[in-house]
Amino acid sequence: MSNKCIGDRLKKLRDLRNKLCNKEKNWKEAFEARDWIVSQLYILRSMTEIDTTTKEDIKDRVDDIICVFEPEKGEEDDK
Repeated sequence: MSNKCIGDRLKKLRDLRNKLCNKEKNWKEAFEARDWIVSQLYILRSMTEIDTTTKEDIKDRVDDIICVFEPEKGEEDDK
């Protein structure tokens, strides 16, 4: 077996490993984002159960969530 053939196989294995690692990173980030959103929704729900919570408080929390996903949109709304 030639060195070139072994080198090609090792390169393919490294490429495959990198590809799998990137996919795992993407999934991890997606699950972290999902967990964050769920926690924010729980906070919003609990805010609605507190008599002193104002509509402005809820609006601010929603704006914070939107800002995370659409930073440009949040900046436009502030103008």
